Amino acid sequence: MKWNLPNQLTLGRMGLSVVFFVLLGFYRDSLSCGWVLPGAAFVIFIVACITDILDGYFARKLNQTSAFGRMVDPIVDKILVVGGFVMLAGPDFLLPSAAGAMERNLPLWLTGGMTSAVQTWMVVVILAREFIISGIRGYSEAQGIKFPAIPAGKIKMLTQSAAIGTILYQLAWLPQTAWAVWTKIIIVWLAVIITVLSGAFYIHKARNLMNIDEISS
Repeated sequence: MKWNLPNQLTLGRMGLSVVFFVLLGFYRDSLSCGWVLPGAAFVIFIVACITDILDGYFARKLNQTSAFGRMVDPIVDKILVVGGFVMLAGPDFLLPSAAGAMERNLPLWLTGGMTSAVQTWMVVVILAREFIISGIRGYSEAQGIKFPAIPAGKIKMLTQSAAIGTILYQLAWLPQTAWAVWTKIIIVWLAVIITVLSGAFYIHKARNLMNIDEISS
């Protein structure tokens, strides 16, 4: 591994991910934790996202791309974002009895009874998408067919990150605000829908690549 700035930022983001998960692990509810834990987790998550932007920028700007960066950077991204969804779907984020009446009275299918609005089945969908696309990419490249990222994948990562940031911000500073609760729910559902659509785009692209390969052979 080359100890250059982009790789340092990638490893720094890995360390921030650990701190992020620890903070989420100590969360109980907004009444007992106040804004401190979700607020600190929000700040750590935003800093981690910024390092993701910077490591790619500096890798191109300084011509310091490396095999380590190409391999580890997307893995760290997935650990941070997918791990965040796993934590937010945990029992510590069950909707407390002291939650606002508006949020308590929302349909169960909409929030799953979670103050994060992240339901277990959503995490399964997100994980399944990552496993399927990683498997397709691995098989494609093993056959000598390049399988680069597409814009849908970047949009997926952006909306997933926006959903996590919105959840933490709302829990920290707007726990009883109706419009913030609805914003959180909408962005979470949007992230799941885009996750499914981006997976479908990748699968369609993989089918086209395989067909081209078969014709050319």
